Amino acid sequence: MTGAADQVANELRDVLADITGRVELRDMPTETALLGGGAGLDSLAGTLLLRQVQRRYGVDVPAEDLNLDALATLGTLAAFIAARI
Repeated sequence: MTGAADQVANELRDVLADITGRVELRDMPTETALLGGGAGLDSLAGTLLLRQVQRRYGVDVPAEDLNLDALATLGTLAAFIAARI
């Protein structure tokens, strides 16, 4: 990942830990899946994450990525955001 994507990934780790109350997410690798088994985000946490992404970075993921492939992993989301800020 690029320097900007690394910075975004670090910020997203903090957002995810705050949203879920799970401090261990601050240390998750960038290849961790966000939904399902990886970070284990449910639909509410996913919605809260997307709201924070919109607020912090001005990036509307669902509007730009209709298949939401950007939400596959922490790294894909960070790269998606970094490419747009």
